Amino acid sequence: MSWKKKIQLLDMKSDDPIEARCSQCNYVWYERASYHLHKSYMRQLFLDEFEEKLKCKQWACKGKIKIALTNEAETEGFQGGLA
Repeated sequence: MSWKKKIQLLDMKSDDPIEARCSQCNYVWYERASYHLHKSYMRQLFLDEFEEKLKCKQWACKGKIKIALTNEAETEGFQGGLA
């Protein structure tokens, strides 16, 4: 079972960014969950169903997209000291 089948759009914070990438033209953009939460038919969807509803925003493409959740937490490359 995919992680997209376990998370609903309602489970996300309103300012969480969702990365969307077109599988045909590779155009990438970011959606905010808050933009879709006010739509009653969208807020109950699981992320896999939400992914099926979205289409590419590029002119004349309308391809299927893949979504990914982004993490804005800082990561550090340093993991340890001298051995």
